Amino acid sequence: MVAARTSARPAPGGATGDLRRTAGTAHAALPAPLDAAALSDAVEASGLALLVLDARGALRHVTRGAALLLALDPAAALGSARLSWWTGLDLDDGAASPHAGAPAGRAPHGTDLLRALGPGPLDADVCVERSDGRRLLVHVRAVALPGGGATLSLRDVGAERDAARLARELLARQEAVISASPDTIYRLDLLQRVVEWTNTPGGAVLGLPGSGPLAAAEHVHADDRPALASALAALSTAGEGEVVECTYRVDVAGEWRWVHTRSVVSDRRAGVPVRAVGIAQDLTETITTMDALAGSERRFHEIFARGPVGMLLHGLDGWISEVNDALCTFLERDAAELLGTSADELLAPVAPAGGDEADARAETALAAQQLADLVAGTVEVVHRERRFELPSGAVAWAQLSLSTTTTSEGQPAVLVFVEDVTARRREVEQLAHAARHDALTGLPNRAAVHERLTAAVARTRRRGGRVAVLFVDLDHFKEVNDALGHQAGDDVLREVADRLRGVLRAGDTAARLGGDEFVVVCEDVEDEAALAAVAARVCAELTVVVPLPDGAVEVTASVGAVLTDGSRSAAELLRDADTAMYAAKTAGRACWRSDRPTR
Repeated sequence: MVAARTSARPAPGGATGDLRRTAGTAHAALPAPLDAAALSDAVEASGLALLVLDARGALRHVTRGAALLLALDPAAALGSARLSWWTGLDLDDGAASPHAGAPAGRAPHGTDLLRALGPGPLDADVCVERSDGRRLLVHVRAVALPGGGATLSLRDVGAERDAARLARELLARQEAVISASPDTIYRLDLLQRVVEWTNTPGGAVLGLPGSGPLAAAEHVHADDRPALASALAALSTAGEGEVVECTYRVDVAGEWRWVHTRSVVSDRRAGVPVRAVGIAQDLTETITTMDALAGSERRFHEIFARGPVGMLLHGLDGWISEVNDALCTFLERDAAELLGTSADELLAPVAPAGGDEADARAETALAAQQLADLVAGTVEVVHRERRFELPSGAVAWAQLSLSTTTTSEGQPAVLVFVEDVTARRREVEQLAHAARHDALTGLPNRAAVHERLTAAVARTRRRGGRVAVLFVDLDHFKEVNDALGHQAGDDVLREVADRLRGVLRAGDTAARLGGDEFVVVCEDVEDEAALAAVAARVCAELTVVVPLPDGAVEVTASVGAVLTDGSRSAAELLRDADTAMYAAKTAGRACWRSDRPTR
């Protein structure tokens, strides 16, 4: 805060008085306009950074917001004809482009700025050096006054420009990674049923042209249309992180090509999937090679041994009989360690840490059924992905492609291609993560926490217990942004996110809704006393002292807390927690309140 007032009140009878008389004549029933003193107080209270120059270019008026932004001493600055803080225009990419004549030098005279306003208002990004030596990038909008002089409104845009520059750099790196991918990466609009974007002109290999409906029948082999339609239907109801795969043939320039797609929902609206991203691989060569291997034992062993993709062969009894060098290299193991061992060690699904046991059993049952269908001849190829923990401690992902063949003795066997897809997997996970997490804090975003809360309520209804929701709004956060700029505000938001992570139990979720609003979801909260303990702990932890130029501000949290046995929906819980948070604000802030009248 600036201790001294920095604005002068106009004398009675000035422009404000004329406005009052005009308004009173035209609208006699309306309340009287603010007088000059009240209007000046309102401008000061708003925090706007404004400067006023008189007709000679001298500084006539400095608001408190401008004094804080530029670190000016109003008493020393008033009457000066030099804009001492102005060090030059910023002409980098993303900066506002001023019209010709805008002062480009250091500390221009006020009359230089007045002359530049001849063609009209001036908008420019200006490099600023405060009296304390700190440098800023400030957007200046200058407008000429009818009686001579001008008003200058100032806004710190340094953090905004830095964020835009960082976004451009991240986008450029992402585009470089995508353009280097040998596969087709795509984005689907599930509501309009079109392909919105692919990274290669050969996107038509999907059989899903952007100008027509998904799964256009004239591109997809008639035998494979039901499978593709089923995959699209599965995407429309897919859960979080669920991967939908499909293998089918498409007509490319008169040739049938085998395509394998892996898609994951990237955007939801009201919990309903609306967009998906994925990767399409042309498996024609792989499948053709597998077919050729079945008819040529010599060629089989040659390609098997020298192939760049990992391969293994196992009998219907499940024991590995052959492996190639590429597989040993990928697994960081010797052939002697693998031969004669159970193929399940490499092929059976791996349950993720902390995963649902029912889901793990379902994955295992599905893998067994796929193998049975493969041996029975009802399917030609089975694809799945699997996670491997290597001896070096690294984690790798491989796509397993299983097909049937025969040994040199004519016995049926299973041939497995093991392709390293670690890099591609990370690309898809990064795309999906970016769509569901806040870029500043790394916490889940609004869409993600709504889905997690919906799932938590459903589990509570199914197995009992209670779910708690805490709606967190920071107190005095605007003072940090106004005094120190958005970069300091971003630092506070990241600190708050880190502190929230520190107080959460395993299984709890913290998310950023936007601005300075956060939400915490806690499952298995026993009763109101446990809710009170959680809310009090959050309030106590979220007290951040931020130094200001003339003191410090203590950023605290107002928290609204609700507890449900599953009888309220996710939307109702967020609404009630928001209402309780405002009750905490009314009670003096830096506290929490429940949605119940008493605790």
